Amino acid sequence: MRNWNDGSRNTSKRTETVKLQWIPSTTLSLLRMVQWISWQRDLKDASLQKAIQPTVQSVCTRLVNASIDPAVIWEHLIDEAIAQDNDVELSPALCEIALIRGGHSDLQSDQIAMAIHRGLETCRRAFTARSPRLADQLRLRYAPLKQAYESYGPGLVRSVGKAIWNGSPPTDWWPSRVSVHAVQPIANGAAGASSQQASVWIEAVLTDMDPDVPEWLRLVYQLTCMAISSHTRTHNSSSGTRTSSDTATGEAGTSSELPWTTAIVPLILSKAADSGMIPSNRFPLAKALSMWQPELPSAKAPIVERWWEQVGLTGQPTPIALKQLAAALSAHNSSDPSTNFHTA
Repeated sequence: MRNWNDGSRNTSKRTETVKLQWIPSTTLSLLRMVQWISWQRDLKDASLQKAIQPTVQSVCTRLVNASIDPAVIWEHLIDEAIAQDNDVELSPALCEIALIRGGHSDLQSDQIAMAIHRGLETCRRAFTARSPRLADQLRLRYAPLKQAYESYGPGLVRSVGKAIWNGSPPTDWWPSRVSVHAVQPIANGAAGASSQQASVWIEAVLTDMDPDVPEWLRLVYQLTCMAISSHTRTHNSSSGTRTSSDTATGEAGTSSELPWTTAIVPLILSKAADSGMIPSNRFPLAKALSMWQPELPSAKAPIVERWWEQVGLTGQPTPIALKQLAAALSAHNSSDPSTNFHTA
């Protein structure tokens, strides 16, 4: 990524290896299930859903009656859990932090936090009764993913970082250690990152959801998103720029910000193919976008692919290339399949 204007940067002692601390996260698994049910989606375990759904609905109703958006609270609770370097215990204090982050400063916030905590504890007991050894199960489930990442991931992470920074990433581009929260699968493969700390989460699936896009690549994608988000926050803080943050995915910024997290999808696939980590005769960009960025309409995948083929991140200064991608994604309405990019 050339000409990312961040002022002076020291590249003399770059962190070449990112050490991952794997955490079997039972609390985060529970919170994601509660969030999933609040979205009115079905768990694979119908009996567990039947056991906790009334409690989830009751808590959501309590929040709505207090003029609080439940979706915001679940997002902040999940983000707080991801930000920890352990399997954090549920507590009223954690719930109150989520309320405060959600903008609720009412004098009765402690009572609402207690109500949220009581509901979550009820859900936890039902969850634990069905999966009393969940932490051990998660360790077994994430073992294949951990092994695959340790075999291929570190080299690809270094390659992607160098490509983003034209060979010279800044000293603090990659953190020395990242917490990886492994959670119970409920979405057939999913992942995200903390908006605050060097932490990511990923569903501990036993097999790749698609053989063309192995799950360890999803982890590389999240680590790269985390690095971009952290660098953007640091740069914006030093320059006085304010941005919003998506706590579920770790994608920082407003709608006008450059589409870093979309642009790095073809970059990661390309580097993996160049290194023989995935077949070079297939370029599963549409699949990877649908798996890693499900919020991006599938009709826009061809735009990203044409941008990568015609412009990419090496043909011209990166801000210009990304602005072209942003404009094309914004303008495209699926009725105009042709988008021309200027490469001069």
